[in-house]
Order: sequence, then structure tokens, then C-alpha cells
Amino acid sequence: MCRVMEVEATEPTDQVIIESILKGQGELYEEIIKRYKNSIYSLCMRMVRNSEDAKDLAQEAFIKAYQNLQKYNPEYKFSTWIFKVASNLCIDYLRKRKIQTLSYDDKISMPHDTVSAEDRYLHNCNRKQIEKAIQDLPADYRILIILYHKEGLSYEQMCKMLELPMSKVKNRLHRARNKLKEVLVDIKKEESAWTAQELQT
Repeated sequence: MCRVMEVEATEPTDQVIIESILKGQGELYEEIIKRYKNSIYSLCMRMVRNSEDAKDLAQEAFIKAYQNLQKYNPEYKFSTWIFKVASNLCIDYLRKRKIQTLSYDDKISMPHDTVSAEDRYLHNCNRKQIEKAIQDLPADYRILIILYHKEGLSYEQMCKMLELPMSKVKNRLHRARNKLKEVLVDIKKEESAWTAQELQT
């Protein structure tokens, strides 16, 4: 009895798709957009905290990436490169426009079923303080807080994305955390201790 072996098709890697695009198959760029549109939009949203602006910046990031695709170095992950394009656009945008950034809510969220109504009220007030503290950070510091704490990037990934030496990335992130701690010194003692511990991880 003959056994038919089914070979599961695998999706082409980013590098394979990009090579094909550079050879003239520009329509394949739609696959790149499909793979990264959500993560790029999410990054932009966390930076500018406005849905329409985030959509515009994400679209601009994909256009700029396409126009400069020949500069992409396949030795590195494409995701790192396009995140760099998007983050640079956001930083430039924020430098020109003083706007809010996404709060650090999920880093300090408290379960509603384990705290009193009073605690929830105080916590919501404290979240606003934290939101404003991150909003007031310089763009160069803000992007590191978002990339490290929100996107989960490593120091090495941030160095490659922002084209900065390791010492500068660590120094800026350290200063960003210290600035946040200084601003949040008046937060309720228990929550302040938790927040300070979280910022050190």
C-alpha cells in the first residue's frame, strides 16, 4: 500500500520576500505589510497616543521602508530594521509636536477584585501621574521606556534599532527610570514602592 507523504508548505522568510521585491516583484511587499502592520501601528500608538496619527506614521514607515529597501542589511532581522524606521519617525514627530504618549497602565495595573473602591480611586489618580510623567520624558528617553518595558526588546536589539552604543542605551534608560521615580515620589507609599521595583527590573 502506497503512503502519500504530505509536505507542509512553509512561508517564505522576510529575507526571501525582500530579495524578490528588489528583483522586481513589488507586489510582494503586501505580505511584509501584512506581517508587521499590527506591531508597527502598536509601536506608533504607544509613542503618539492618537489613533489617526499612529495610522499615518505607520503608513509612512512602510512607505519609507519600501523606498529604502535596498539599504536593508539581511544580516539583521527585518523586524528590527522596520521598527527602527517607525521609531525614528515617531521621535521626529514628537520633537515637532508636543503630544501625549501612551500611559504605563499595564505595568502598574491592580486587580479590581482584590482592592477596595477607595484603593481603585487612588490607583486611577496615580495612573494619571505616571501617564503625565512618561508624557513629559524627552523623546529619546521615552522611546527606550516603550521599547524595553512595552515591546520587550533587549539591550542589543535597541542598540541595533536606534544605532546607539550599548553604554548610551543603558545610560539613557537609567536616566529615564530615575526621572520617572523623581516625578512619582508623591505616589501612595505602597504603590510607589511597587512601581520603583518594577522600573528596576
